[in-house]
Parts: sequence; structure tokens; C-alpha cells
Amino acid sequence: MMLPIFHYSSLSAAERGEALSRPAAEDRESIMALVRETVLRVRNEGDTALLDYARRFDGGAPVNLHIPRSEVDAALQRVGENALVALRRAIDNIRRFHTAQGTSPLSVVTSPGVVCERIVRPIDAVGLYVPGGRAPLPSALIMSAIPAGIAGCKRRVMCSPGTREGRIDPIILATARLCGIDEIFAIGGAQAIAAMAYGTATIPKVDKIFGPGSAWVTAAKQIVASDPGGAA
Repeated sequence: MMLPIFHYSSLSAAERGEALSRPAAEDRESIMALVRETVLRVRNEGDTALLDYARRFDGGAPVNLHIPRSEVDAALQRVGENALVALRRAIDNIRRFHTAQGTSPLSVVTSPGVVCERIVRPIDAVGLYVPGGRAPLPSALIMSAIPAGIAGCKRRVMCSPGTREGRIDPIILATARLCGIDEIFAIGGAQAIAAMAYGTATIPKVDKIFGPGSAWVTAAKQIVASDPGGAA
């Protein structure tokens, strides 16, 4: 889709106002209602629901939601050297910054008999959601996967939208490989958030979910975070 080009000086006041106005937000309540239904289905039906949503939204269900290591390694060969250099540099910069933040415990006596402490404990399992489709965001993966690794999270699970064949954009897979992510699943949208929050036969349950997404993904994160049995 081509973006419209406007010459501001030639527009009328009304046309300028229309060009600068933000698009109307989708109805929040209707989105929440549909996402609640999606979350409930995935929680109750697991992989069956995930494959059904893949058929409905992606045009087909993959044979396997899990991306094998061989496919991840192959992505490194498909991505150009310039992209790999840029990814490695970004990973190094982000690792250096978060390492400098430190995770050492802190103890301060604020007054006689009163001790304030900071105790850092890694989350056991984290879910990393990475938008895909027409605008894959490797930066979103780097900025969540690297801090999680530095923190000492034992399990890092990644979900990203796949094609009808269950393929994920090679740049995302290459980034995952460079970040040391082993558990990768070709599923996106609210259903991916629900799968990581509650677990399925294929996708493991996590304790907390990170990563940006659409209004549907955001709604799903809010729903599972408010459920004691979900993920923060």
C-alpha cells in the first residue's frame, strides 16, 4: 500500500486538519470481548485452538508450531552479512548497557533498626512476543531477550507470527539465534499471549510476558495479567 503524499502549503485549513488528525481508535470494549473469547479458547483447548486460529487468520495451519534448530541455523545463512553485523552490534550495545545496570543486592540502614534492601531474583520463565508480518521487529526481541539472559532467567520462550507454512521471518530467527533463544514458536496475536500465559501441549507456560504488539496483543496481555493463573 502506497502512503499518500501531501504538500502542506497547498492544503486548505480543513485538509490540513484532516491530514494531521489521528485515526480513530478501535472500540476497546469490542476488542476486549473478542480477546477474552480467544484467551478462554486457548486456555481450554490448547493447541487445537491455536491451529484453528492459524487456519482462520494465516490461511493455513503449520504442521508444527515449534521452529526446529535447523531452520533457525539456516536463517543465519539467508540473512545478509550487513544485517548480521548490525544485529551483533546492537546486541553488544544492549548487553553492555544492561550489564552496567548491575543485579547486585543492595542494603541500606536508613535509620537505627531500619534496613532497606534490594534483592534481585530472576524470573524462571519469560515469554518474548515479537511482532512479525510486514514489519518484523528484531529490535523488540533484542531488547527483551538480552536483559532476560543477563538477569538469569532460566527459560526464554519466543512467539512470533508465522506464515501458513509455519515460517517466521529469517531476520527474526537469525536474531533469536544470536540472542541464544532455543524455544521458538510460529504463532502470533492474542492466541500467542494466551498460549504462553497458560501453556499448551506444545508451548510452555511462562511467568511473565514481554514485547510489543497490536491492540489485540495488548488486550490479551492485560487479561492474562489480571488472572492469578495467567502471566504477569
